[in-house]
Amino acid sequence: MTVTRLDVQRRPAPAPGRPQRPQRPREAPRPREAQRPPEAPRPREAAVAPEAPAKPLSRTARRAAAEDAKLLAAIRVLLSNPSVFPRVIFLAFGFAAITSLGIAYTEAIALPYGLRYAVVPAAAVMFLLGLRYPAWGKRALVGLVAGMIATGIYDCLRVGLVFAGLWGDPIPGIGRMALADPNAAPYWGYVWRFIGNGGGMGLAFAMLPWRSVRLGIAYGSTICLGLLAILFFWPVAQLHFFPLTPVTATGAMAGHWVYGAVLGWLTTRWLPPVGRRRRRPARARHDRDDRGQPEVGARSATVLVAVPDPVVGGHGKVAAGPDLVLPGGRLSSDELYAVKCALQQPPRAHGFASDQWTLRRVAMVVERATGVRGWQPAELTAMLETLGLDLHLREQRRDQRVARARVS
Repeated sequence: MTVTRLDVQRRPAPAPGRPQRPQRPREAPRPREAQRPPEAPRPREAAVAPEAPAKPLSRTARRAAAEDAKLLAAIRVLLSNPSVFPRVIFLAFGFAAITSLGIAYTEAIALPYGLRYAVVPAAAVMFLLGLRYPAWGKRALVGLVAGMIATGIYDCLRVGLVFAGLWGDPIPGIGRMALADPNAAPYWGYVWRFIGNGGGMGLAFAMLPWRSVRLGIAYGSTICLGLLAILFFWPVAQLHFFPLTPVTATGAMAGHWVYGAVLGWLTTRWLPPVGRRRRRPARARHDRDDRGQPEVGARSATVLVAVPDPVVGGHGKVAAGPDLVLPGGRLSSDELYAVKCALQQPPRAHGFASDQWTLRRVAMVVERATGVRGWQPAELTAMLETLGLDLHLREQRRDQRVARARVS
């Protein structure tokens, strides 16, 4: 017995005064099928299940669905960002030396094992990662140097306390613990302190999206609180580092404030500020206001600006963005507005190495902002023309040079 599938299509009832379209006649059965006895037709109620009426959502449910959609979209944009992978690796491996030292102070794992299986592999991975991503490698180098300088200034305060007899010098003991040699030279401890501890934590701080003196002080305070927690909860660590007293705790916190302040100040000067613009000198602003022309040669800072959310009006209505229409209709008006806001920022604000736009970078930014893939160069060019953006694409300048060479 052959079972023939029944396709039942729902058609709307004809409007009054409008004739119904005639249905196409069914094809004649094939000879092989004609020899077999046909199956009895099933009733329509058994073929099509009745549809339940749509349940109206409450205002709370609609709000929850909208917030969940925003969160999922933000996670998708975050994971599609090409800077997430190197940033996370540098940030995590920058704490390899200080973490291994803290574990060794608790006598859980000896420091030679931490040096062999944590610090050296982490340094090798970060070196190879810096070669693979040169822009992030340079940024990590800036954080490393800033951390070492901040550690040196911190040691000026610490050495003063050592000479005053208020504090011992536990740094040479780090080298003896790492090399498992009681006769190791004291400078090995300072190598670990400057490059591993101070430089590594400075490298990790450079990977964070926030940079300022106040945030640097908060960063140093967090590190010091972790150190004091180890000394408090594992008293055996005081035998290797320093005894925990009000004087030593105050000195450690003050030193880490100095370290964090210097680190925050150096990274703010050496790396572009995030979230705010540098103020121009008063004279330059006065001259610009007098002439009424844009300032020539002014250095603009790279800033990260979030795309504004639609404004919610009364009764749950959402006000859309400007009326922008893209040939082909792949994006809505609000999506085009988000793309325009994103492309108005320099490429460095999106994690690229330079401030030169290319069609490849434009396609990546559009994909992050909308989630739509598969953009062709002609579509991207039409989109930029629709949005009124002149990004001075590298491919366009090359084509113009080739055209001028052919004409000449």
